[in-house]
Amino acid sequence: MKLRKQVLALSLAVGFAWIGGNAFAAAPNPTITVNASAATVCKFTTTASTVNLTVDPTASTTVTGTDNVLYRCTNGTSPTFLLTSSSTSSTSGGNLLQGAETIPYTFSSISGGAGSGLGSGNDKTLAVTVGVDQTAAANVTPGTYTDTIIVSVNP
Repeated sequence: MKLRKQVLALSLAVGFAWIGGNAFAAAPNPTITVNASAATVCKFTTTASTVNLTVDPTASTTVTGTDNVLYRCTNGTSPTFLLTSSSTSSTSGGNLLQGAETIPYTFSSISGGAGSGLGSGNDKTLAVTVGVDQTAAANVTPGTYTDTIIVSVNP
């Protein structure tokens, strides 16, 4: 009887090992899928700059100046720029201020196009042009008139 129990136990052990072994052998190797999404990004690589204009109140022409703002975007990303004057929240002009006196001015920009990457050497240029019709300054007090153009980019 003891031998019978041992044979039965051994048979059961071999059977379970065979069933379990086949179950593990039949399982496929696990796979891991990796996904990475590159963000659509544009960033400025310059911070603040200044356009200096000398306004002649006796002149009847427009004096202009241009400044370049450098930016980078992920490869192929076309940026959209928004320029606003801090004196009027206008997207095309503002007022140069000195106390209560003002000189109206205009501004515009030309983008350097879609990005070619965010790495070093991939700077693009946004050219910002500022213009003052000098006849608008015919009656102003001499001095320095200032305003700030805020440049933002999307994305």
